[in-house]
Amino acid sequence: MKKRSPFSAYVGATFDEPEVDLDSKDIALLRELAVDSRQSQRALSRKVGMSPPAVAERLARFERTGVIKQYSVAIDWSRLGLGVVAVVNLTLRPGQSRQEVLDALSEIVELEQLTIVTGRFDLIARFRISDQTHLRELILDRVPALPGILRTETLLGLGTVDTDDFASRIFETFIDEGAVAAAN
Repeated sequence: MKKRSPFSAYVGATFDEPEVDLDSKDIALLRELAVDSRQSQRALSRKVGMSPPAVAERLARFERTGVIKQYSVAIDWSRLGLGVVAVVNLTLRPGQSRQEVLDALSEIVELEQLTIVTGRFDLIARFRISDQTHLRELILDRVPALPGILRTETLLGLGTVDTDDFASRIFETFIDEGAVAAAN
């Protein structure tokens, strides 16, 4: 079996064949985009040492293969009145259709992220709310009324430390792993 990428090698995962092969220019380009996705192709080309048409071709390939899912903006939700984070651990009723619950949760506009997990809980839902009244209404009225919810446990966020540089850090690891592999 082949390793998918230095990322999968980093976590010890193996796959039948690689999904997307990346070279050092691809990594540099993705790292630059992670820092600022609003950069022009001309600016990106200067930073990674490629021509603008070559950058355009690689960006198109990233989009076509799903490496780049979207270009987005980071919003400071606290500046817009949704600065409170509530993490709700959910346990489903035995035999409950998980998809039915996922669909129902997706209807709640405050839902920021939903993760299917193993262990004591079935799902972890992350909500953005405005205050205690909003929280009370969400976790006492709306979430328990959803189909198939057996139990909830709510954790209230006291502050968030964003790891905005995750992509840069992981791409540095990718480059370091590639450099190590090339040296061997």
